[in-house]
Amino acid sequence: MAIMETALIVIGLLIVAGIGVNIALQLRTPPPPTGSRDLSLDLAKTEKELESEKAEKNKLAGMNKQLFAEIQQIKGDLKATEKERDSLQARVTKFETNKEHQEKENKEMILNQANALKALDEERQRVTKEDQDRQRLREEERDRIWGEHENDVISALLDLCKLPQFQFTCYTNKTLPDEFDGSLKPDFLIEFLDQYVIFDAKASKAQSLQTYIDDAVRKTADKVRKNKNIYPHVFLVVPSQAISELKKVIYPKDELIFYVISREALAPILASLKRISTYELAEQLDPQKRENIINMIAELVTHISYRNAHELILTRMGADTVERIQHIDPDLAEEIDQKQSEKKMTQLTMSEIKRLASSVSEQKNAASQLASPKAAVKKPFIQSAETVIAGKML
Repeated sequence: MAIMETALIVIGLLIVAGIGVNIALQLRTPPPPTGSRDLSLDLAKTEKELESEKAEKNKLAGMNKQLFAEIQQIKGDLKATEKERDSLQARVTKFETNKEHQEKENKEMILNQANALKALDEERQRVTKEDQDRQRLREEERDRIWGEHENDVISALLDLCKLPQFQFTCYTNKTLPDEFDGSLKPDFLIEFLDQYVIFDAKASKAQSLQTYIDDAVRKTADKVRKNKNIYPHVFLVVPSQAISELKKVIYPKDELIFYVISREALAPILASLKRISTYELAEQLDPQKRENIINMIAELVTHISYRNAHELILTRMGADTVERIQHIDPDLAEEIDQKQSEKKMTQLTMSEIKRLASSVSEQKNAASQLASPKAAVKKPFIQSAETVIAGKML
């Protein structure tokens, strides 16, 4: 733009100079005549000069027209250039406006993304902390249960053995019979048919309870088989919550059989052993019949342990489900609590309980009705579950 304006100024000056020269030539007058000079010569010279001046004038006029045409062309080009400049300026302004808007949107997007990432990281940290806290509480509760388990089992066995219906002679690991030399120190013993039945409370902090039990069975079997005074059925007592962690609860080992039971199974086992020990023909029983009775008792104990474990697991799952429901929405949880308070729990009649408790056939009939087409659980699923449970017991 500066070069173009300079060119226009130069062209204007040239036009003005040409016009000035033309005016000067027209005003120019011939010199006054003298007596000694030849007027014809002066006239001829003047005419010649006039012709020259006319030619110069015509030349300047042509140049003037050419310059005028060029100026007009330059003006047209200038207008076109200015128009293009204005168009480009508008485009630049629009581009700069769009650029500013885009930059603003990008900054907002980056800020929102940063806030979202920060919120996500905070939420991840919160969830991780909650998981860690839950895991820590589980481990603390597990350690507490395992820590108190041994003393609780020994205390429970001592109390049970003192009951009038049992009256077993018993020993703890601090008051073992003279036959024990110290290489084997079970937690609890009871006298049974001239032998001793071992109840060993297992206290584990290992990550894998299954590995711990396998190792305990192997080590205990190596010690027990050397002592003929030990009854070949050994009971390993673990917390009820730990039963579900095991793949199996019965461990045949050489001539011994180890049963993993919960504390809740102690009373039924002692009752069964007492019934056998007080049986009139106990000493005359055929060894195989006696073994069959023991196996039946062991199956009963296993059933009780599994039943207790399943009920504990279902109770825990139910409590977790209720807790999750309460955290879904405070308003929704409040409405649920209100509706729950309006509901009445179905009362179980004593006649119905007595009817089922007093008749095995009634129990089987009720169980078969659960497997009928009206039930939500199909019969093949029940059969598959029975197969899995049976496999675990072996």
